[in-house]
Amino acid sequence: MRLVAFVRASGLYDYVHFDGDYARAAGARDAFISTPHVAGLFGRLLTDWSGPTGEIRSLTFGMRTQSCTNDMLAVTGRVGRRYRGQDGAYLVDLVDLNIGHAFAAQAATATATMALPSRSGDKALPLTPSLEDEIPAADVPDFARPHLGKSRPGGAYPAQPLTKEEIHLWCEALEDWNPLYWDESYAASSPHGGIAAPATSMFFGTGSAARLGIGYMKPGETVPDAVRQGTTGIDLLQSLRHAWAAGGTLVTPPGCDEIAVVQAACRFFIPMRPGDTGYSRLRMKDCSHRKKTKLGEGYFITTERLLHNQRNELVRTQELTVFHYHV
Repeated sequence: MRLVAFVRASGLYDYVHFDGDYARAAGARDAFISTPHVAGLFGRLLTDWSGPTGEIRSLTFGMRTQSCTNDMLAVTGRVGRRYRGQDGAYLVDLVDLNIGHAFAAQAATATATMALPSRSGDKALPLTPSLEDEIPAADVPDFARPHLGKSRPGGAYPAQPLTKEEIHLWCEALEDWNPLYWDESYAASSPHGGIAAPATSMFFGTGSAARLGIGYMKPGETVPDAVRQGTTGIDLLQSLRHAWAAGGTLVTPPGCDEIAVVQAACRFFIPMRPGDTGYSRLRMKDCSHRKKTKLGEGYFITTERLLHNQRNELVRTQELTVFHYHV
């Protein structure tokens, strides 16, 4: 139920996150939670601990294995270093963040940094965006070398103005009751001046890139080749998913038609608000040589996504390392 609720809330209709048959065909134990779902669980833990005045500055997490249908998850962590940032903000590092269940004591692990108000009542300061870093030359496979450091548009998230109802669907799926996301009067008195979306939220809603066969019959949409050819079952889903996965990177390794996110490093600047739209750019930062894992053989590709709102304000940066493999 939670898997389906989150898929509906995020709009990320990736079959591995709700279809057990497809997930097993892709080498997983069962349908499993998505990368935004993992981020959302860690995000809820952080703001449950800090209260609604805490601002998540950064979250870096790795996924060691899947958390699947019927797994009972325990989300935990502890307080690490407390210090002042270079901009004067009061910062706390949260360490040993963990999602565990009966099949894996450490299914996902993370670290995070939060800015908190001071005891004097000073507000947490907003994080200041820094300029893009240069990407040094790296030892990458021949197919990846022309794309290293290159960027391109990465899709709209969301393409249509965000609504309070969409924010609330996300929060309901995670049982995140932070008043900044729900309570109009409380949120109006916050630095954001109104309802805000969780820092970790990502909305693949109407008109965004993660269609995966949903909505292709809308006027003006292109019907996928596999649908026109009458393909059905797992073959149809694989064809649709491969086309979607190719849109999330600058290059698809030859013969590697499945993907699995293994690590994400996120920095948060300002939240999305009702009425906002978002647009992103992708930049390739690294690609490994061919490696063998329990999922199969393939390549680890690291891609950075920068998300801006319609006012050209930087919302977040997200650096994803994705394993492209063949079952």
